[in-house]
Order: sequence, then structure tokens, then C-alpha cells
Amino acid sequence: MPYIVGTMRYPSHMQLEVAKTWLKIRNKYPADDSMGEQLCVPVSTQEDGIILMAVYDVKPGKLEQAYNFYFRFFYEFNNIAGFEYTVKVWSTFDEAIGIAGIEVPE
Repeated sequence: MPYIVGTMRYPSHMQLEVAKTWLKIRNKYPADDSMGEQLCVPVSTQEDGIILMAVYDVKPGKLEQAYNFYFRFFYEFNNIAGFEYTVKVWSTFDEAIGIAGIEVPE
């Protein structure tokens, strides 16, 4: 199963605006267990601000639906000064080496 990893980056002085936006939109994007499961949302700091990652385990056949859902969610923060985001699809290690025709032993 693939993972969707959404990453937010924003200046630390914009943290309150990010929190306010999240509170405003969270009911617009309720958790949908039919698409997958949110595994974690680690947050850290870096020289130029805050970085947040959201990791979702996507159910089979739901990748396009989940990708569009999370992309729309992250886009909601786009008007915050200095806010940047990415939404990427990651494969598991087994899936990735399977592309090369290598089967993982049990």
C-alpha cells in the first residue's frame, strides 16, 4: 500500500495563523477511514520556521481519491505568508524493490 506524505513549512511567527486556519477548516475535511489511516503528524523546527509532516497509509484502490483529498486540505493554508507545502506518494520498500523484479523473502 502506498503512503501519502504531506509536508507543510511556514515561518514560526505564522504559527498562530496556521492553527486558526486548521481550526476553521477541520470539519470541512473529516477523517475518512474508507481511504486510509493517518499514521502520524510529527512537527519540528528548522532555521526558517516550522515543518510538519502528515503520513497517511492509503487503502488499495483509494490512491487518487486520497491524494486529491489531502492536496485540497493542504491548499487551504496557501494564503498564509511564507507557507509552502508538498503532497507526495511514497511506496513501501517491498513495493519499490518489486519494480526491479525482486521478491522480498518472508
